[in-house]
Amino acid sequence: MHTAIYARVSTEEQANEGFSIHAQKDKLTKYAEVNDWIITDYYVDDGISGKNLTERPEVTRLIEDVKSGKINNVLVYKLDRLTRSVKDLIYLIELFDKHNCTFNSQTEKIDTSNAVGRMFVKIIGIFAEFERENLAERVTFGYEQKTKEGNYTNTNGVFGYDYIVGKGILEVNKLESHYVKKIYEWYLQGDSMIKIANRLRDEDVPTKRGGHWNQSTIQSILTNPLYIGKVRYGVNKQNKFEVDGKNITPLIDEETFNNVNNLMKKRKKFYNKRFSSDDTYYFRVLRCSKCGGRYHARQQIQSGKKYITYHCNGHHNGTCDTPGFSHLKLEASFLKYLDNIKPLEFTDKIIDKKDIDTSFERTRITNEISKLNDKRTSTIKLFTEDKIDLETYKEMQSIIEEKITKLNEELNNINVEPEEEINMENIKEIITNIKNNFIHLNNHERKMFLERFIKEIKVIKEDNIVIIKEVIF
Repeated sequence: MHTAIYARVSTEEQANEGFSIHAQKDKLTKYAEVNDWIITDYYVDDGISGKNLTERPEVTRLIEDVKSGKINNVLVYKLDRLTRSVKDLIYLIELFDKHNCTFNSQTEKIDTSNAVGRMFVKIIGIFAEFERENLAERVTFGYEQKTKEGNYTNTNGVFGYDYIVGKGILEVNKLESHYVKKIYEWYLQGDSMIKIANRLRDEDVPTKRGGHWNQSTIQSILTNPLYIGKVRYGVNKQNKFEVDGKNITPLIDEETFNNVNNLMKKRKKFYNKRFSSDDTYYFRVLRCSKCGGRYHARQQIQSGKKYITYHCNGHHNGTCDTPGFSHLKLEASFLKYLDNIKPLEFTDKIIDKKDIDTSFERTRITNEISKLNDKRTSTIKLFTEDKIDLETYKEMQSIIEEKITKLNEELNNINVEPEEEINMENIKEIITNIKNNFIHLNNHERKMFLERFIKEIKVIKEDNIVIIKEVIF
């Protein structure tokens, strides 16, 4: 076993407790020799506290060597030589395990290469998890109580105000507060949230945390009661509430705030019509040939006629200047592209049986839900480790829950009856002459065809012309 010997001592410990670097290295060297371990290197943090990992250069070097595979065994004299934090200890042991590196403590007789050592680590993990859950409950209760007393608890501040660290108060940011008022004014004048976001980007107005202006950013400003002097708790929880804030200067009067939110409800009722995903059968396979981003689809009714457009997500977020285009223009361009494809010879390699499985869509949605559940767990961990504040945590959880709800609705609406299946003969007929068959499919069949047989359609709009750059089957 290629062994790393780690030793650490603070000046006070060296003087009072006899944990000298020399003593540790001597004991550990003999211990390694008795076990026939190859000592690859010594890692020594001399005169450094064990409170954290980030300020110890030799621990950093040790971690990098574990990751690179240079060492596969770490030996310390006592656990507290490596770290005094249970959280950091769990992190290190999990990292060692991930890279097939065992961990040994001479004094505590811990060896993670055997069952007893692994059991000990798991016991530590149980207590650490218990402490994290208690911490989360205490922090949540503390935030709730502070909010009830009228205190603003998001230490990151919010657009329009600056949070004064140490005083726990909000001060008006003169430039940002000007644009908060403009955002409300523009919305009441008829501008959409996306148009407002584009306007702010065009004027090079910075966001609070250096991100991009988008629809969700504008919506959060238009719906935040902080701007009328109120603080809120539990935006998407049953025990949510609002109270008058302490020492908060309102930027918007209540009448304007209420008018904006009433208008928002009316617009949502007008635009939030459910359309069948069959009508936007291209959007799942579309990719921007300029930035590589995905596209999203918009559908609306004007004068009784349906209009479908596709827009690059990068353009929506301000990171790509590719314009959107209509479904009809994309359709014409795609059919023109198919004109140049020779009829394919049908072989078993073209169609794999799994590609005709009618549970394709269900599997995709299930996988997305699983990823979101993982993200929800990691968000909880970030919060319990104080890496994000409560407001950010609640916002992230709200977004995740909303996405999971929508995916579950999609899952419930999937029809997997036998009559929906396309048999092998139909598939053979479709593939052997793509264009002639594609134009005769209905929207649902086109959607199924594109999702099963086409991986990507790389597209861009230039000089008002939609150009298919590449189709990857």
